[in-house]
Amino acid sequence: METSFEISLNMKTIKGLETYASFYLGSDEKFARRIFDLIEGDREIKENSIISMDLTQRHKGVPYPVSILHCNWEHLAFNTKLITKEMFKELNLEHN
Repeated sequence: METSFEISLNMKTIKGLETYASFYLGSDEKFARRIFDLIEGDREIKENSIISMDLTQRHKGVPYPVSILHCNWEHLAFNTKLITKEMFKELNLEHN
């Protein structure tokens, strides 16, 4: 598999922007974009934003940013739940 998609969770720290988690979404671009379009956050860059979620496409291991959302704690909780629920459905229900 040469191309895959993921949503990365990033946080501003005193050292800079740190990626602390990611959700592997597989190779289906349509599915990855649908999930990213469902999650909550602010698409405009905010100077005081601490948390962001990035949709990233990896081609032959090289990451290419696709889109970014700036999130607060409530967005993060909602988005994590939503991504997990949608991945569960994709992996268990859609293919059976």
